[in-house]
Amino acid sequence: MHVMKQVFILSGLALSLAAARADLVMQQNIEGAMMNGTVTTQMKGNQVRVDIPSTPQGPVSTIMDLSSGDQVMLVHQQKVAMKVPGAMVREMVENMRKARAKAGTNAPNPQFTDTGKTEKVGDYTTEVYNWSSTNGMHQTVWVAKNFPNFARIKIQMDKLNNSPFAQVTKGSAPDVGQLPGLVVKSEMDKDGQKVTSTLVSVKEQSLDASTFETPQGYQLIIQPDAGPPPNQ
Repeated sequence: MHVMKQVFILSGLALSLAAARADLVMQQNIEGAMMNGTVTTQMKGNQVRVDIPSTPQGPVSTIMDLSSGDQVMLVHQQKVAMKVPGAMVREMVENMRKARAKAGTNAPNPQFTDTGKTEKVGDYTTEVYNWSSTNGMHQTVWVAKNFPNFARIKIQMDKLNNSPFAQVTKGSAPDVGQLPGLVVKSEMDKDGQKVTSTLVSVKEQSLDASTFETPQGYQLIIQPDAGPPPNQ
């Protein structure tokens, strides 16, 4: 479950930028201790797929159903599909919330602070916001208020923010959905460990439903009845 938790959090980071009503393909560069590479997020209705090229287990993909909460992690090198039912996803999130509450790291209503600064990130002029937690975590986000089609994008963002997966950070970090635009860059720092996510591209294109299905030939493991895949 340690592997699942790592990818669960990385997927959450990727999803913090993913949103649109039409089928969408989004790419972002993520740099950090756990991974360095371009993460691809694909969305079709309530289906989301996040492809992460480099983890301690090699390339992995996470397929999520926003309506049911079901999540399947594909470990490609081993051809293993680890499925976590929606009920267990919600239980995991609740356990994380309780652990944070016990440690005193939950905040009543964490908010970003507008720094008043503007910076250029790629093609976008952004406003810079930051936030710090009581346990030493710092986050800075660069927000593009005039991102194309943002009003339409926000519809999916709100649905995403209410899904079981977004609850990972509830009470421990501010809600990016309250910001006045799209986050095109995010930098998190905790105890000197920094993770930076930068938006590369967003394309609206038709996606095949098979993109969100488990490939043939993968061994299906349903949590929590079975252990982690071999060699973990």
